Amino acid sequence: MRFYLAPMEGITGYIYRNAVHDFFGDGITKYYTPFIAPRPKKGMASKERRGLLPENNPGIPLVPQILTNKAEDFLTLSEEICDTYGYEEINLNAGCPSKTVVGHGKGSGILKDTEAYDRFLEEIFAKAKCKISVKTRLGMEDPEEFARLLGIYNQYPITELTIHPRLQTDQYKGTVRMDDFCVALDKCKMPVVYNGDIYTVQDYREKMQYIKDHCKNTVCAVMLGRGMLRNPALARELYQSDLSENENAGAPTKEELRAYHDRIFTSYKDLFDGEMPLLFHMKELWASMGGLFPDQEKALKKIRKSGNVAEYLAGVHEIL
Repeated sequence: MRFYLAPMEGITGYIYRNAVHDFFGDGITKYYTPFIAPRPKKGMASKERRGLLPENNPGIPLVPQILTNKAEDFLTLSEEICDTYGYEEINLNAGCPSKTVVGHGKGSGILKDTEAYDRFLEEIFAKAKCKISVKTRLGMEDPEEFARLLGIYNQYPITELTIHPRLQTDQYKGTVRMDDFCVALDKCKMPVVYNGDIYTVQDYREKMQYIKDHCKNTVCAVMLGRGMLRNPALARELYQSDLSENENAGAPTKEELRAYHDRIFTSYKDLFDGEMPLLFHMKELWASMGGLFPDQEKALKKIRKSGNVAEYLAGVHEIL
């Protein structure tokens, strides 16, 4: 199986990607940038440009993601990204469930007006100079909406369709809708990527077995998101689990996690002025990765409550 690192806003930038790739990259065949929203009058932000520079992504197979509901803006930005930085594929974000994003008709909000969405896709596929993949949800409020959406998707040469089997209204709550995913998978004409609620080898095996037992078709890859934030070695574990019955194969050691942490810490320290931005980003990392250490709540609390770098590092030292 192929494994992809999902785009996660504010987290999976090039500093994070490089650390994951260098320490735990076995099995990851594609990485996605956090979404880039077109700004026709201002252009891309310097942070977004840094994230696209080839020298900031050495050896990383990267796919930029765009968030918009305007075909002209998608085409202009995708052309700039591909021509300037040499990328061959652009991913369309039609899955973000954030109420702020959805309120502007973007992300999964673009799924609400299927006629407008169809016109949008028709124009970008007619004029785009690069390959286009799509990340989607099943719909806004009812999984039956996907029948109409799939009729639209199947008209276009989508490179890959990543399906997160939840509705916009589900956000990330409840269980993923595997029955509806199988219905979608079996009717898709393009390669399908599965995304959603894989945190462990057991999660992966259960979902892949479900697809094998209930679907006629199979997925071409699995996209990992929040599970990778919790365990940066997850893709390696899943990759090795396909080769071995040992569920612990590929698990990260504390030495690896310390080196991974230190790489990210040092990179952010060099990037930011002052301690507060550095602490904010590192605490955000631990908000997920702390799940690997359920018996270290006292030290994790030190990290969460730390007001300076010395206090933060003291908490990290206790754990790693």
